[in-house]
This record gives sequence, C-alpha cells and structure tokens, in this order.
Amino acid sequence: MSILKRNYYCLVAGLPDLFFNEFKQEFNSLKFRNQLKHELDPLDFKLVEYLFLEFDNANLLNILYNQNKIFNCHAIYPKREIENKIDLQEGLPPYMVDFLKWRKEQDSKEFDLKAENKLHTLFYEYVLQVKNDFLRNWFQFELNTKNLITAINCNKFNYQTESQIILIESNIVVNTLLINNRLKHELFDEELPFSEQIFRVFESDLSLIEKEKALDKIKWNYLDENTFFHYFTIEKILSYVIKLIIAERWLKLDAKTGRVLLDKLIEELRTSYEFPAEFSLVK
Repeated sequence: MSILKRNYYCLVAGLPDLFFNEFKQEFNSLKFRNQLKHELDPLDFKLVEYLFLEFDNANLLNILYNQNKIFNCHAIYPKREIENKIDLQEGLPPYMVDFLKWRKEQDSKEFDLKAENKLHTLFYEYVLQVKNDFLRNWFQFELNTKNLITAINCNKFNYQTESQIILIESNIVVNTLLINNRLKHELFDEELPFSEQIFRVFESDLSLIEKEKALDKIKWNYLDENTFFHYFTIEKILSYVIKLIIAERWLKLDAKTGRVLLDKLIEELRTSYEFPAEFSLVK
C-alpha cells in the first residue's frame, strides 16, 4: 500500500547521542519506546507498539494460566491494566479478545501447546493485516522462519509438523510445503528470504545457542537489506527497535554477544543519516 511517508530527520540524526548517553543509564527498548512516543506521529508510533505485543502475549498467557512467571514490563499494558481488561474482555487488541472467547469455550483451562498456538495464530492473523509494507513483511518473515525451524526439528525428532506450527490461512504455500515435509531450501526461495542460510544453520551440528546467534544474524541482515533505501522514515526506526530488542535478549543470554550487537547497532546509528557515496550529488 502506497502512503505518504513522514521523515524524521532530526530524530534519526540524534539517535547516536541518545543511545550513547542513555546506555550508560541502562537504556533499553522500553525507554526507547517511551522516547519515540513523544517524537513520532501517533500513527507511526502505533506501528512501533506492534513490535512489543509479543511481550503482552506472554503476559496474557502468564496471567490466564497462572504460570507464576515474572511480568514483562516491556509490554504495552501494565499488569493491573491488562488484568482489568481481561476481566472486562474489552480494551484489548481484537485478537486477544478473540483468544479470551476461544478459551472460555474450551473444556480444559490448563495451559498447553494448543492454547499457545491459538494465541500466536490469532496474533499473526492480526499483525499481517497492518498497512505498513515493511512491518507486515517483517512479521511474515518471522512467522515463516519460526514455522520452518519447527518443521525441521519435527522432521528430526519424528513429531507431526501440522500440530506444531502456526497455521495462517493466507500462508497456504509455505504451510503446504511444511506439512508435506518438503524441506528443501530451493522450494522456499520465493516465500522466505534467506531460506538457504536458515536451512544450513538448523541442519548443522552447531549448538543450540550458536544456532540462535546465527539466526539473529540472518534477521539482522534481513533488516539491513529491507531498509537500505530508507534513510529517515519510520521503517528505519522500526528496524532499530527490532535490533534493540534482539540485542537486549542477548544481554540476558550471553552478555558478550549482547554487547557486540549493541556496539554494532550504535555504529549503524552513527552513519544512518549519511547517504551512501553513490547517491552523492557532489562528484
């Protein structure tokens, strides 16, 4: 969908200083999101919020199924607010309301893979309708990547793929390939960017954590490739938000890897508002 793009020259140009100064004070994606709320057009900020709904999904399952996990404060909705909205079954994104209605109809109220996949299915059906092409394509890439990795593991350990993956009706081509166990990278080339690299990583003998690192590197490259010609637009900012979330996760899993990713992101921010030499008007 073609819409008029808003440019954020001053915001993007000022990001290096923001990141350098604030990281000394434990800057994180939540603080960045709060900063963006004051800097972005409300419609563009709504796109940023889509990227944090995964934390709300985890909190929703945690509350509904009494999982006794720590509440994730990076979510859009604070704990008391989402608890009230659950009780009222209103004021939440439509897919969450649909999940609450679905759960009410189930005989078992215990948490299982069926419940988790149902929420994720409703979530992806929701976000894949977003009007921004970059964000919609990102969620499609993320969904296909998750499903492909699940299918590879199901094939390896003799599990039924269909019951394990997130099935979206609009995703019929990829679904069919996965369910029928047609796991060859060339069959996915048109549907999933970087499919060859993903196959190579998850069919290798690398450790789980090394596979995760390699996958996040692929995601990083995907973001770079799909924002190359976006210099000051919301797409560039969305890409930074995703990268910051990735780096934060690694700070918890492996501090060294997390710091490398943060340094890489900050270096990208330093040069984000400089046009490549080939686009220079000065010869």
